[in-house]
Amino acid sequence: MALYPMPGSRTVIHALRPPSSKARPRVSRLGLAVLACFSSFAGAKDGEPLPAPGRLPFAQLGTATAAQGAAKPAGANGGPDDTYVDADAVDGRNSLELSADGKVRLRRGTLTLHSDHLKLDQVLNEVTAEGNVQMLRGKDRVEGPRARMNLDTRVGEFEAPTYHFMRDAPVRVVPLGTPTPAGPVRPIVASGKADLLEMLGDNQFRLRKATYTTCQADDPDWYLRVGTLNLDYDRERGEGINASLHFKNVPIAYAPWMDFPLNGSRQSGFLPPTFGSTSSTGLDLTLPYYLNIAPNYDATIAPRWMGRRGLQLGSEFRYLTPTSNGKFSGEYLSRDEVTGTQRGLFAARNFKDFGGGLTGFVDFTQVSDRDYFADLSSRITSTSQATLNQQLVLNYGGLAWLPMSMNVQRYQTLTGDAPYSRVPQISAALTVPDVKGVSVKMPLEYAHFEHPTLDEGQRMVAYPQVALPLQLAYGFVTPKVGVHLSKYDVSRRTTTGPEELDRSIPVVSVDTGLNFERSVSFGDEAFTQTLEPRLYYVRAAYRDQSTFPVFDSARADFNFAQLFSENIYSGSDRISDSNQLTSAVTTRFIADETGAEYIRMALGQRFYYSDQKVTLPGETPREGRIADWLGLVSGRVTEHTWLDTAYQYNPRQHRSERGAVSLRYQPQAAQVVSASYRYQRGTLRDFDISAQWPIGGGWYGVGRYNRNMKDHRLSEALAGLEYKADCWVLRVVWQTLLTTKAIDANQPGTKQVRNNAVFLQLEFNGLASVGSSPVQLLKRSIGGYSKINDNGVGDPVFGTGNDQ
Repeated sequence: MALYPMPGSRTVIHALRPPSSKARPRVSRLGLAVLACFSSFAGAKDGEPLPAPGRLPFAQLGTATAAQGAAKPAGANGGPDDTYVDADAVDGRNSLELSADGKVRLRRGTLTLHSDHLKLDQVLNEVTAEGNVQMLRGKDRVEGPRARMNLDTRVGEFEAPTYHFMRDAPVRVVPLGTPTPAGPVRPIVASGKADLLEMLGDNQFRLRKATYTTCQADDPDWYLRVGTLNLDYDRERGEGINASLHFKNVPIAYAPWMDFPLNGSRQSGFLPPTFGSTSSTGLDLTLPYYLNIAPNYDATIAPRWMGRRGLQLGSEFRYLTPTSNGKFSGEYLSRDEVTGTQRGLFAARNFKDFGGGLTGFVDFTQVSDRDYFADLSSRITSTSQATLNQQLVLNYGGLAWLPMSMNVQRYQTLTGDAPYSRVPQISAALTVPDVKGVSVKMPLEYAHFEHPTLDEGQRMVAYPQVALPLQLAYGFVTPKVGVHLSKYDVSRRTTTGPEELDRSIPVVSVDTGLNFERSVSFGDEAFTQTLEPRLYYVRAAYRDQSTFPVFDSARADFNFAQLFSENIYSGSDRISDSNQLTSAVTTRFIADETGAEYIRMALGQRFYYSDQKVTLPGETPREGRIADWLGLVSGRVTEHTWLDTAYQYNPRQHRSERGAVSLRYQPQAAQVVSASYRYQRGTLRDFDISAQWPIGGGWYGVGRYNRNMKDHRLSEALAGLEYKADCWVLRVVWQTLLTTKAIDANQPGTKQVRNNAVFLQLEFNGLASVGSSPVQLLKRSIGGYSKINDNGVGDPVFGTGNDQ
């Protein structure tokens, strides 16, 4: 194909014509016919008809173009402004107009236009196409009977079009507080029909009397019917006037005006309402309004109407800067129709990097009364809270050998006893990891403890210690010696004793272990099995601590980590008189090909060489010289099955003290069954089973059953269905939950109250979610739960805050 620049035209036209069966010779598609060209070649002047190519012998055309030096291979030196026309017949006047008929194809840059007839105005550079018009540009496709467009500005219109737009999702910052999506990024897709499509530029469209959907099926399950629809892919925003949402061809919602993101990005405007029902709140309806203040600032205002409680106003503000991030949220109910009182919540969670190694953190939550979450929330993470944290932390890490921190911490107590407040707690840790093979550490702490009813006071602690870690190829040995120093200044309220106390407790320990390995195989897979025996001896002197207050100490949980610790108590108010040896052995199976650990098994026990003397108030001293056995087995026992067990056995009284076993089978995403049993002698027997499983036809069943077998009561249960279609998801979930409430607002004591809730959500992929989302509830309740439409949209209210 030869390239012929047309005099006076801004566009290079390449016209191709197939050979004719008539006697008159015509130029084939492989050789170029027309537009011929330079006026000196065929005598044509601007405005005159082009010479009929059939009157020029093919050889003569080739000779002439070669003489002019214009004949080049097709597409050579073709620029983005070059226009190519391919048709059964091409005719026109040089530099003014071009007509093409029969299987017309026009191509310019990324634009391709197919039609039965085409006219090109070369002065205005406008094209008019009629008959089976199809426009392709990138991944966009528009089809209709007639179209008109300016090739330079890409402005024009399509009559009665069927359209399909697709854009690659842009790379953008995930909104603050939103988990990073997993899996492939969903492209931006839109399709539908219209009476008229106006092209306003490369990425702007206006459609009249149109339908819009992100479904890619020929007969979409849902669509918007809009009087006027504006799609702006530069701003990634859609806007509709006189819009109705149709589901299964039934209108289910109407809006005189609406706007929505074309790619799930944030933008200001009303969000779809969320609704549900609980036995505590009655019918629950929220209509949120989202404010996209800036790329790194946003806010949500969410009026919430509860049938039994009244109208509540909720709000949240979030921010993200290079040195800080956080959010503020609040809820206010001017009058609870049940209690007759004002009720509210305020919460703040913020992080700040001040530079120079100084950082700060605030975590603060306050509610109006102890029953706020039990009455107004269906979230177990809220309804089961005993205290609300109110904390300010400053950390300084500018000196690697002396990190420091300050902590001011109070609590709002909802149920149970109030913990001590730290106002403040200042700590540091002098660390010199290697001084000629010796490791030196000295944790330091000052804390001022306050309590509304119990003893108060100040505590200073220092624990200088020196260790000599010896690391060998087959094991390790670490001897350590230290002195635990502490001083108290106590204001007595409920106990008797001196107000000034101090103590010094020498502590000596030796930690040693060996590492053995061997190669084993199971079937065709090779593993390395390890055998890791370990001994840990600790000796701490006895000091009478019966008159010392208990600000933050408690008996530490007996587990494998605690087996290898110096103190059987947490905190610093009790330092146990240890004279004990811990022995344990661990074996692991590690896949040679991947390095993944498949199975871990461990067994350990502690031996005491003296009786226990140091205790907490009301604690019974330990009996016997042999502690309980601890054992565990965990890992991947088959390709799709995971097992996790732990067991504590009392050899002195030959009985089980604690045990837990959990099993999970998950062959693939959205197919999981989990079961667990927990036991603690005298206090706990708990059975839990949960599942998410496809039941056919796009339906999935979800459920959980959690029973307190000791008290013979149901702690929590949920059951529901999920349905996944091509472009929408339906979720219906029922939940019953046993919550704890105060017996009286002014008196101690609690009672158990059952709360029932129903969640109904209809999620339209790529548009919005309508209803009350149970997704976060399902993730918490069902181990291994997978969202069946990972490329859908999340709940719009407060990030994940309403996915409860």
